[in-house]
Amino acid sequence: MAKVWVDPITRIEGHLGATMETKEIDTGKMKIEVVDKAYSHTNLFRGFEIILRGRDPRDAFYITQRICGVCPAPHGETAVQALDHAYNVTPTPTAVLIRNIIQAAYYVYDHLIHTYLLVGPEIGIVCKYPPMVPPALGKEGIRTLGLGSSYAQCIDIQRKANEIVALWGGKFPHHMSEYPGGVTVKPTGDRIAQTLTKATEIWEWCANVALKDLMAIKERNEIVSERLSELLGIEHRAFADIGASWGNFLSYGIFPDPENYEDWVRAQDGEASFRRSAVIHSGSWQNGELKPLERDKIVEYVKYSRYKDEISGKKPWEVEMTNDVVWKDKPNAYAWAKAPRYEGKVHEVGPLARMIVTYGLNWKIELTNPVTEESVKVEWSVMNPKGSVIDRVASRIVQALLYATKIMEWAVQLKDYASEYPIVNPKIPDYKYVPNEGEGWGLWEAPRGALLHYTRIKNKVIANYCCVVPSTWNLGPRDDFGNPGPVEKALEGCWLPNMSVPEVCNLLWPEEDVLGMKWGDALANAISPLGLAEVNLEYVNGAKYNTSLALAVVRSFDPCIACGVHTIELKVRK
Repeated sequence: MAKVWVDPITRIEGHLGATMETKEIDTGKMKIEVVDKAYSHTNLFRGFEIILRGRDPRDAFYITQRICGVCPAPHGETAVQALDHAYNVTPTPTAVLIRNIIQAAYYVYDHLIHTYLLVGPEIGIVCKYPPMVPPALGKEGIRTLGLGSSYAQCIDIQRKANEIVALWGGKFPHHMSEYPGGVTVKPTGDRIAQTLTKATEIWEWCANVALKDLMAIKERNEIVSERLSELLGIEHRAFADIGASWGNFLSYGIFPDPENYEDWVRAQDGEASFRRSAVIHSGSWQNGELKPLERDKIVEYVKYSRYKDEISGKKPWEVEMTNDVVWKDKPNAYAWAKAPRYEGKVHEVGPLARMIVTYGLNWKIELTNPVTEESVKVEWSVMNPKGSVIDRVASRIVQALLYATKIMEWAVQLKDYASEYPIVNPKIPDYKYVPNEGEGWGLWEAPRGALLHYTRIKNKVIANYCCVVPSTWNLGPRDDFGNPGPVEKALEGCWLPNMSVPEVCNLLWPEEDVLGMKWGDALANAISPLGLAEVNLEYVNGAKYNTSLALAVVRSFDPCIACGVHTIELKVRK
């Protein structure tokens, strides 16, 4: 057994490491090293809840967006919904539509960037699909090989999604236009027209490029599966088997119906709710059984986290989050993130969870562009009911297309709503009002998964605040009962080849059809001048371990450790 340590893990937000204990298995054809146990090291300390105590409640919208430069918009939205709840007001239908447009545009940006720039490179390389490989040979490589063609186009398309956020939010990142009970931006004809123009271009790219890339990856994954199974001597479905976790999925739902906001608020009130009037529903999928979301079934454990054991097993909002509960040098603790559990079970959150809770294991969706009237049918059967790398990628691409469609539908709706409904609930007398006391929950979804904000107001200031963020759910450590978190579980059984990336690619793709070379040799020629010949190789006691597949597993969850934690202890190795 060896201990393979990867720290830091790159192409994510924040500081994350992983320790993988290996074991040797004999497949009948060869002996290989796989991950036996994994440990997720969230190497930073969360401090935003402490920063917010004693501040004006309205500051939460602005300050929590600074938790993360990648996903500020969802934090702002969740904070505002907690304030809506604490103020005892509901946003007007006009405000709900504007908030939905801001958040959906942000989602499109995030899902496309993650698919192509963060998790896509390993998938494109292993599956020999040049459009998803980084454009290492520049414009000439794009022209002659298509190397990085979709990767490069994505950068331009995601910019247009960000421009929609800025249209309605004032800027991006850290938009400015949401407020308790509504928004502070008016739905002008110019904003609506620009939104429709940009969203149409995004929709066409998602339908004609991203969706086709997904289907191409699926086909090539089948070839990799056949060759990998032959190579190893055991059945292996490649990216459909890599990354399986517990099979439990949790979603809070997103994009409420502006005409049925009562359905949305029930979950905030603690009632059992599926939020079925929303675009994405809420609920807990437990190995095939769907249950409604119940807020009070959420607890956090800290046996292996750097906090005092007295807060373990409590609902997050029952804990007064101060420096007094921090235990930096706690024995046997290996993470700053806590271990959230729902109904006592480990749950994966994120895009795959949203799709399974809303559509089950077989997705059949027809989406029509309301501007061009072009339609596209999306069909996907989840390849692994316990989760996989390829299913997580599929869920992001499908949602990007779905949300691009919704942006246009909501923009059209705004034409009718703008003259009928104000942008802020009339119960808010002016922009100076703050209740003397209040308590509110926001239950939303960041692209990475379920996001909860809680605020308690006393004497017109924040008396307590807590955030339970997606990467705490996914990247958290073992709980008090020894159950590994979703990513820790998903790494188990992952193969760590003792070959470089080009060597693995030559085994899987032996044909000499890329400029007269094997795929792996062509890659080596492209990446060696960049100093990347040994990319993802870790050396332990003279043995080498290729962590590319393991990193693809971790990145498939779209980690954002900055959401969970915020200071780092520096140790200098001599």
